[in-house]
Amino acid sequence: MNPNATKLAKLLFLLVAASGCIRRDPVSNPQIQPGRPVPVAVNKDKNAGVTQAPTTPTGMFGKVAGADLLSGKGITSFELFGQKERVTLTKVPVEGMPFQEAYRAQILSTPTNNWDVQLFAKAPAAVEKGDVLLATLYFRTEWAPKESGEGESEFVFERNKDPYTKSVTYPLHASRDWKKVYIPFVAVENLAAGDAQMVLRLGYAKEIVEFGGMTVENFGKKLFLADLPTTKITYKGMEPNAAWRAEADVRIDKYRKAPLTVIVTDAAGKPLPNVEVKVTLLEHAFGFGTCVPAARILSDGQTDERFRATLTELFNVATLENDLKWVPLAGDWGKTFTTARAISAIDWLKAKGIFVRGHVLVWPGWNNLPRSLRPLAKEPAKLKAEVDQHVRELSGTTKGKVAHWDVVNEPFDNHDLLDVLGSDVMAEWFATAHAGDPAAKLFINDYAILSGGGGTTPHRDHYEKTIRQLIDKGAPLDGIGMQGHFGASLTSPEDLTRILDRFAKFNKTIWVTEYDINLDDEVLAGGYTRDFYTTLFSHPAVGGIVMWGFWDGSHWKNNAPLYRRDWSLKPAGEAYRDLLKKAWHTEQTLPTDAQGTILLRGFLGSYDVSVTAKGQSKTVKADLGASGSKITVSL
Repeated sequence: MNPNATKLAKLLFLLVAASGCIRRDPVSNPQIQPGRPVPVAVNKDKNAGVTQAPTTPTGMFGKVAGADLLSGKGITSFELFGQKERVTLTKVPVEGMPFQEAYRAQILSTPTNNWDVQLFAKAPAAVEKGDVLLATLYFRTEWAPKESGEGESEFVFERNKDPYTKSVTYPLHASRDWKKVYIPFVAVENLAAGDAQMVLRLGYAKEIVEFGGMTVENFGKKLFLADLPTTKITYKGMEPNAAWRAEADVRIDKYRKAPLTVIVTDAAGKPLPNVEVKVTLLEHAFGFGTCVPAARILSDGQTDERFRATLTELFNVATLENDLKWVPLAGDWGKTFTTARAISAIDWLKAKGIFVRGHVLVWPGWNNLPRSLRPLAKEPAKLKAEVDQHVRELSGTTKGKVAHWDVVNEPFDNHDLLDVLGSDVMAEWFATAHAGDPAAKLFINDYAILSGGGGTTPHRDHYEKTIRQLIDKGAPLDGIGMQGHFGASLTSPEDLTRILDRFAKFNKTIWVTEYDINLDDEVLAGGYTRDFYTTLFSHPAVGGIVMWGFWDGSHWKNNAPLYRRDWSLKPAGEAYRDLLKKAWHTEQTLPTDAQGTILLRGFLGSYDVSVTAKGQSKTVKADLGASGSKITVSL
């Protein structure tokens, strides 16, 4: 993509003459971020009469030509239709891709339905029931408000009048990298010339997306559906022998482990050789966390007991999911959410040895603020006083109970308070929170920093600028939060490392505050979870990873990383447990040498050290820090 693409939205460019010949690119193109697995989405009407497609390919794909339903005009065949005032559509030039221009659609406002505004093109040729077709397009996002950083659209092939029978409906998702998507399908009815239409839907939240390289080919009965390509979601570096893995292992050994020396003596201080010493890691120094609802912490149901048991087994950090947010505490969600209930949940967590992250003091968009604040938009002094009071009271009420506070959340597109009060007010909120609880580490937090692919994005640029502004204003900023909600655009381990390096220059601890991955492919989600945790664990600036829920029965999208609703373990859960309980766990039994000493290299954290000699046993606690530790056990 042209590096100056972000400047091009304001320009209109002349149509470049399109060739009627369709270029056949390889299915696997290293320059293209691949798309979602393509479901064979056909109309499910029992009267449609679609026969089961043969599963054995003919092997003729690429050897027989398909009829181009776009007449060689590609994406420029499409016209804007519906509530046109909601979209600004422009043509933009493209470099470094197998097409020279694209449509850029800027969604200005969200309609009721996603079909209220769309791009459409009529098929000039007839299509017969049972014909095998292939739509191919490239899709990318310049900007989107979703936590994953992905924009969205939908491709539809349908009759262009009632009953709008659909042969395929296919969702599109992409980050800033061009994503090539193959959509194979079978026509479910006979359609005369001009009776079929191809649609790209635009009725979504405000976003800026681009479409290019569009073809729709009809192969008739010459090919089977099994002949056509599909594009699976992949990410660079997912290969078992990818070079980044060995590099990450070296960093993990360097930054997450240290030498532990144990000396065993008798009561007189004489070293005891050949004595059995068992060293067991009890708790990582690194933060492995999850969000939790206070209700599940405090309820007595059998499911809640299972939830709490899993929580205490697998995590040493917890974030209350909604219980410390201002909107529910203000009563806008009813009477269930109270400060007293939140404090009770925090006390339970602390009693279990789980430290708590507070989320969030100020989420500065009207949609995430109490309803009572909106009328104060014209009275900035009163508005500022209300926000200051909230920060002061909540940080004071939780003093000594939370280890971290997310002071400001998502300022990139939640900036209504900043528009009224000025952006410098953020530094004041940090100062107020610090006064309320001097011991708590204070964070800024935002989404689409790690997710959405690699490279530079306006969101990442804004985050860097905001952090710099806070530091320059003297804000007591201790940490940088990066949410980590992933969809189909999976940022590669190498790109993750580059993003972390970019923000590590501020010399603040970095925490992933809200990791999850919303994919139907559980195996892929499991592999990416393993690689994501490995990459983050290997980076010296990262202090912890908090996933945004671990069980489908208590997850905002019903698709948590670790456990299905029936508590069966997902592949991501297997990967997480394997890392935590095996690969990154230290448990060794060694005999002392002639000097009564054992030396090992263990993961940083707290340990039990058990010594057994001549019928005597003794267990002591030990903390292993980055500089190493030496302890003496006397029998």
